[in-house]
Amino acid sequence: MRTVFRYITWTMAPHINADTPEMLHELECSSCLASSGTEADFDEARARAFSHTGSHPSHRTYREVVTRNWHMTPAEGECL
Repeated sequence: MRTVFRYITWTMAPHINADTPEMLHELECSSCLASSGTEADFDEARARAFSHTGSHPSHRTYREVVTRNWHMTPAEGECL
């Protein structure tokens, strides 16, 4: 049995087409790890973070978790 490996150059970009799931946003409180929940609309996640800070004024720092689909393709001129 013989195996041949060929190295090619790849490019990577956000995957955008009709079947691609939307980008999702989540804001997580750095103080208590409360989450806004996963939202397609960033403004919804942000509104939940404002509400959380309103209830807990000392909780002012958040981390954003983004889920975005990416797609790999061979570079121009490369073929599989």
